[in-house]
Amino acid sequence: MHMSQSRQPKSWVSIFGNAQIDHDLITLQPGTSPELTPDAAPQPPQPPHALLKCDVEFEQGSIECEVFPTESDSRCQFVLTAGNSDLFVGMNVLGAPYGFAAFRNNQWEPLGGAGQGSKIEANKWHKLKLSVNGSNLALHINGVEVARASHRLTKGQIGIWLQGAGPTAVRNLKIYSAEPVCFVVMQFSAEFNELYSEVIRPTCEAYGYKVVRADDYYSTGLIIEDITRSIRESSVVLADVTPNNPNVFYEVGFAHGIGKPTILLSDRKREKLPFDISGFRTLFYDNTIGGKSAVQDRLRKHLESIAAPN
Repeated sequence: MHMSQSRQPKSWVSIFGNAQIDHDLITLQPGTSPELTPDAAPQPPQPPHALLKCDVEFEQGSIECEVFPTESDSRCQFVLTAGNSDLFVGMNVLGAPYGFAAFRNNQWEPLGGAGQGSKIEANKWHKLKLSVNGSNLALHINGVEVARASHRLTKGQIGIWLQGAGPTAVRNLKIYSAEPVCFVVMQFSAEFNELYSEVIRPTCEAYGYKVVRADDYYSTGLIIEDITRSIRESSVVLADVTPNNPNVFYEVGFAHGIGKPTILLSDRKREKLPFDISGFRTLFYDNTIGGKSAVQDRLRKHLESIAAPN
């Protein structure tokens, strides 16, 4: 996965809570609870917390920073866009010292964690890193991989969540972006090569995807594990199901099985689709100049719907 040069946010905005922003250093500002009036109902104390968002968008690549927790239960988490949910990644997530969780419709969904039974060492700087390769997520603490999860991100601005009784701090946030990959599954022949070179590849590249074709892997003798790994590491799979190609059907089935966004194409000359995929939305096209233009427009709409939050 090719990474760009590192980027650092130029601006931060506090969405809620109180945090001090000083160049590349963000510090949670502990507050005091308001005094109760005589008729006010007592409320359990809540540790100070803050949510900040920066001007850099992220979907694929890696994010890293240094974190200074003032208590072992201080929270510092990256907040990322994942369709119609938010993904929280970092320290002290849903009871795990290190982990992942999705927040959707005011409900939490644990996605994976590690370090149960241990505590994060307080009052020292820790290196926190998230790597995103397709839907594969890996969390590293001080250079050690501590947790993995599978979840699809969509492009959105990066947030930071801080919570704790003391001035937990974050510094030196760096973002390394990578091109999302569109993995193309189709038969290798002159007819399909033309559709690929004139429609599929330029359209996907226009939306920022690096386009990888599955038959490139077969021509180099790689085994099925390499194909399935490539599907996992891609952001979207595009498959032409016009001919009855067992390799194509296997790869489409695998992509659907892991929840990978998949776009199916088929020439209208095909009488009917196989039963197993007949229920999936398919872009039918005519293998003519006008037909290719029409499928290009519909492909653009599908790519836009995949990129947009649901």
